[in-house]
Amino acid sequence: MIVALLPIIAAILYGMSFALMDRALQVTNVSSYLFFSVVIFLPMILALALFRHESISMDFVYRWQDMVLVAAAIIAPSLGWILTSYTIQNIGGGYAAFAEVSYPLFTILFLFLFFGIKQFDWHLLVGGLMVIVGSAILVLGQTAKGS
Repeated sequence: MIVALLPIIAAILYGMSFALMDRALQVTNVSSYLFFSVVIFLPMILALALFRHESISMDFVYRWQDMVLVAAAIIAPSLGWILTSYTIQNIGGGYAAFAEVSYPLFTILFLFLFFGIKQFDWHLLVGGLMVIVGSAILVLGQTAKGS
């Protein structure tokens, strides 16, 4: 049961992180913020591995396709987080959060394009289109303000 709540808890933590980053990036730069994020994140990963009794596995390095997949799966969100950090620093956490709200639609799109997984119906497409239109209105409005 608790596993079903994890995405909601993650969303709460992301919301908190955008609000905190909004202020933290006023007192430090993005490079320093990301560096200390890694310094803090590494012990958290090691503790998780110990707590969950999961070994740090390197099995994926034996097949180049798996290695590319894992590397891309690490690089994409890392680049996204860097862009998010600069957006929050220069425009604000509220703007960054609302502009990013379209990522679930892109998830479905890339699942289909990369892996042929079809997890969509007309409800998702219409809702996703509304999210994209809302994000576009937000971005265009912010651009018109000169921010």
